[in-house]
Amino acid sequence: MKKKFFKLSKDKIKFLFVYFTILLLLGIGLTIVTLNFENLKFKLTITSLSVIGGIGTALIGSTIFYLRKLYKSSIKSILSDPETEQENINEIGLFIYYLLRPIFAICFSLFIHICLKASVSIVSVKESELEPGLIYLTMLLSFFMGFASGDVITKLEVVGKDISEKAINNII
Repeated sequence: MKKKFFKLSKDKIKFLFVYFTILLLLGIGLTIVTLNFENLKFKLTITSLSVIGGIGTALIGSTIFYLRKLYKSSIKSILSDPETEQENINEIGLFIYYLLRPIFAICFSLFIHICLKASVSIVSVKESELEPGLIYLTMLLSFFMGFASGDVITKLEVVGKDISEKAINNII
């Protein structure tokens, strides 16, 4: 079986390692702050803590996955400098692929939070008072959404297409 090579310059690889490490540390910091919310000098709402913690764990999940993917590619020597014009164009796509995955993970975390709050709102007659359990549930789900953000994108494409087709067919 032929090894597949990805063309990414050493400078971009180094940048991505630094970028992911910074985002990982940010995610850890946000997660620690959220887990220690009872001792904060200022009070935040359950919603705010849920969003902050979800972003933190989504960053942790995403950066762990993509740091691992990047260092495994480096160790296996399947990353190399682009040589042709086409490889330079492909390098841009690969670089953006890595660059945006943590941002996508944050978006999925926000989506999880919206889904959880919507599920509470749908079944309650009056506005519910949220419990701290929402924070932990959001953080847990956000970690997995961040870790599997590539799979989430693929699944959302399928589900989104199905929902939009059904909605359009019901309108027409």
